[in-house]
Amino acid sequence: MRKKNLFWSCLLLMTGTAMAQEAESQNQWRHNVYIELGPKFTSHYSPDLSHFRPTGGWGSYIYVDNELKTWQASARYELVSPNQHWGFRTGLQYSLCKKQLGYDALTPDEIHLTNHEPKFYLFEVNNGEQLEYLRIRGIEQTSHYLGVPLELRYYFTYSDLPAFRWYFAAEADLDFLVGNTNTVNFLNKEMAPHAGQVISHDGNPDPFIASTYCGVGFQVGKTNHIGVGFNYLLHLADFGGTTGLLQAKPNFAGSKLQIELVIPIKIKKP
Repeated sequence: MRKKNLFWSCLLLMTGTAMAQEAESQNQWRHNVYIELGPKFTSHYSPDLSHFRPTGGWGSYIYVDNELKTWQASARYELVSPNQHWGFRTGLQYSLCKKQLGYDALTPDEIHLTNHEPKFYLFEVNNGEQLEYLRIRGIEQTSHYLGVPLELRYYFTYSDLPAFRWYFAAEADLDFLVGNTNTVNFLNKEMAPHAGQVISHDGNPDPFIASTYCGVGFQVGKTNHIGVGFNYLLHLADFGGTTGLLQAKPNFAGSKLQIELVIPIKIKKP
């Protein structure tokens, strides 16, 4: 009888200890590392084209790439609250941004069929007196940024779907310009020395841009295993000035998509 009571006492003690450890683990902060990749789209207001003159006859126009396309890659750290609902994320983000002006949106076949000339004139003023026209096919600008994303998430979890979570997110990106290249594609190579004059009309991107977003996303995978996720964020506003080519100001429209790899990390208590 004593052995039986001892057995049940030990079993109850072991069960209670296991339950206490489980409760303790559920009340711990979780830590995750993320690898993320995705495009960002930001629509811009049309810039001032008063110093450009299109050629090619009736129906010709100047192509302006108003939708700024940016590829982003980031590594982030996340701290998740003990109730598994709140997550704060930050890290390091790289952005590659390309902008174009003047390159014809028509294909070579369409240009041949319509006799449309893929060039335009840039109007220049030299020494305040002499007027000069430079024939240019297009201008490209490639910008590189390093940034710090700051994001707050609220996760919705389900006991019957432990490997699936969806969330609301609010994010602010602080991006610093680390490199910029301007390329002018002239119709005639002998005009190449005038590239500086062309670029002087437009300038470089501002050294700092801050952007804000909000959106939703989901993750698939148990919280203590590697998982994957996807989110869609709407662009709310930019702060810090222009993004460079033709000093185009971003407007309200825009978004970014991100695919994320979630890697949980375990931090032992001291």
